[in-house]
Amino acid sequence: MLIQIILLAVIALIVLRLAVKLRSEELSVKQFCGWLAIWILAAIAVIRPDLTVSLANLVGIGRGSDLVVYSALIFLFYFIFRLLLRLEKIEKNLTKVVREEALKEYDRQQ
Repeated sequence: MLIQIILLAVIALIVLRLAVKLRSEELSVKQFCGWLAIWILAAIAVIRPDLTVSLANLVGIGRGSDLVVYSALIFLFYFIFRLLLRLEKIEKNLTKVVREEALKEYDRQQ
């Protein structure tokens, strides 16, 4: 019971932080809604752990905690993949800008 209270307090703080970032426009509404959905699901899992067990049994996994861990790993790998793609795109764009600026500077010196 104590762990549930602690986890719910942490989730509430995270959601509050998300709201602050939304208000300061560091997050888009779409991003906010996505993260809010994830944290609401986490809160539901904390409040009703029997739901994760039922869902795990439905998909052929023995324990609800295993389902949560597997889901989290898939989610994290997906976001790491997306971040790597975005990083590569930024690197290509930066290389292009630096190359263009270097050519402009070279032309000015001629």
